[in-house]
Amino acid sequence: MDRADLPELLEDPSLSEEVVAHAYIDLARTQRFLGNYAAMISKLRESEPRRVLDIGCGQGALLAEIHKKLGVEVVGFDLRPCPGAAVPIVAGNAAIDPLPEADTAISVCLMHHLSEEDAVSLIRNASKSCRRLILLDLVRHWIPLALFRVFVSPFLHPINAADGITSVKRAYTPRELRNIADRAAPGARIKHDVAPFHTRQIIEIEF
Repeated sequence: MDRADLPELLEDPSLSEEVVAHAYIDLARTQRFLGNYAAMISKLRESEPRRVLDIGCGQGALLAEIHKKLGVEVVGFDLRPCPGAAVPIVAGNAAIDPLPEADTAISVCLMHHLSEEDAVSLIRNASKSCRRLILLDLVRHWIPLALFRVFVSPFLHPINAADGITSVKRAYTPRELRNIADRAAPGARIKHDVAPFHTRQIIEIEF
């Protein structure tokens, strides 16, 4: 399956704040259901950071959960922060704009939105303000695409149902994402895990 170069509906700047907020609430529920939030929190417990930065945090739902469960300071960073966030969020482009300092930076399902060049730039940019970066993203593979269509999309907001299919098609394969990480941080310690059925992949980078 070739990587698709398609925009997602939620990226449309003309969407109203109300629609965006509702879609993000639904998206957070989906991330919890898929186990992505639990997987990220488990990774954070290993290093016990004092401050966590979420790049591409949306409405900050994951950060609120991290703060509640781990008791650490949190800050978000997003190109278009969702209104009504319960955590502090800085607006900007993570590939080029200065990022808030933190022990660990995380990112959930953001990398597939980026070109290879922007993905490399984001990792290099994160290395300037964080000593550890954890990237969780989708895998471009027919199995997660089929599972999403049958078992997940019927229960989602129409925007998220459509975007979920597009996201899998836009995602990087494990080899592609690992090559991006190696290129962006050649001297770093990198760990890469792929979940069963290719439901997600996680790359941990220690700069």
